[in-house]
Amino acid sequence: MSGLFIIIAAVCCIAILISSVSLFRLGRKKKVRKRYGAPSGLSGAEQDVQHGIPGLLHRIWIGPRVFPPFKDLRWIESFEKENSDFTPLVWKDADVRKLILEKYPEYEGVYSGYRLNIQRADLARYLVLYEYGGMYADLDMSAVRPVRGLVENFPKKGFFSFVEIVLSEKRALEIGEGEPIRKEGQRRGWNEIAEDQERIASYAFLCAPGHPVMLEILKEAGRRAGLPVKRQYDVYYTTGPDLFTTVVHRCMGDGFDVTMIDKNMADEFMLHHGSATWKTFINFGFH
Repeated sequence: MSGLFIIIAAVCCIAILISSVSLFRLGRKKKVRKRYGAPSGLSGAEQDVQHGIPGLLHRIWIGPRVFPPFKDLRWIESFEKENSDFTPLVWKDADVRKLILEKYPEYEGVYSGYRLNIQRADLARYLVLYEYGGMYADLDMSAVRPVRGLVENFPKKGFFSFVEIVLSEKRALEIGEGEPIRKEGQRRGWNEIAEDQERIASYAFLCAPGHPVMLEILKEAGRRAGLPVKRQYDVYYTTGPDLFTTVVHRCMGDGFDVTMIDKNMADEFMLHHGSATWKTFINFGFH
């Protein structure tokens, strides 16, 4: 009998512990949610602007789940703590659609026509940063040091991007040759078969409002919008890092104002943990 009592007591203790942890995490979620303001009524002119970069931290949350996700809480808190001079904002589907309706109606069909929410989230970050400027960062980014310190190293610069990875020439060609959508892009004269060896991150960047590089990214997104999305790479190509990389490199070649931060320097300020939550909710159905 005493053995049964011990088992029951142990089960009860475990249940209490699990409940306590859940309540603690719920409390943290509520605190984060409370800190993040809605973008309604936002005016770029009212924000504190240093070196052309407004003090706004934009997050995008498209889909039915409740913001913020449990798995990213510690990284979200880290990013806010180190970048307390940036006002955190979360853009949800209704906010993005309102912005499009009021300012960018030509992108309504593009946004609504995407197959996946991750594509909408990608386009949303470009629209929001073009309109208001500031900093965009994925929720699975943690901060090491304040990003403002990085910006201050490059005064009067209006666009900051970060190198994600440098591919070998062989690997860049292998990726390109293995992805049908790149071959279609080459057929249309949009790109070479091989990927750019220096892939630029779309998970974090900063810019001034109305920056011309962001406009070029939006134009390219509109051009690629009609392509079918059947594979994971198709997302990268239509709205994600491939699109971002292609346009930023093109703009650098054309003499646009672009500050490119290499991976080593970027890692001194922020880290990308690559949780890629969106991939776990998608069945492309082509394998």
